[in-house]
Amino acid sequence: MLFFTLFHLLSSGCGKKNDENKQNSSDNNNKKEFGWKDGISASDIPDFPIKGDLEGKEVTFQYINFEKWHGSNDNVINFSLVKPVQQCGFIDDFTGFQLMNKGNAFNSGEWVKSRFDDDAKTFTAFYENSSAVKSTASWNCALVIESMDSKSVKGKIALFFNDEKKSWAAGKFEAVICNN
Repeated sequence: MLFFTLFHLLSSGCGKKNDENKQNSSDNNNKKEFGWKDGISASDIPDFPIKGDLEGKEVTFQYINFEKWHGSNDNVINFSLVKPVQQCGFIDDFTGFQLMNKGNAFNSGEWVKSRFDDDAKTFTAFYENSSAVKSTASWNCALVIESMDSKSVKGKIALFFNDEKKSWAAGKFEAVICNN
């Protein structure tokens, strides 16, 4: 009888310990969840496929392209909610996010504009909503270009806007290359 009582007490204590371990584990997972913030780094970029929030509405991107503009040498990554009629074609009523490096190429590796008030140098970013209104909000960004060839660019991004609704786009992406 004493054996069963001790066994029951020990197993009850172990159950509580396991429950505490589960709770601590879920707390750790919650701390690692992705969220909008100032002070971004490349390690903050989530591993999920690219998605976003545009002025308080959850969005998914139907088309991502990487444009090299000849003449001005601007390089642009567009994250669009709609596909063009033809690959690399113009998108009427563009709704989505854009990151541009004016007069410069995007290079493989990491680029970070950590805080909203940091100097972006040659980079600009905006989002445009379905009403064709471009954002003027300050922004921050962590971008990692993992690979680039003649047909596509693969990478990951976390792009946040300091607007009232905390718009953002983040995750892994593959963009088709368009030479304009």
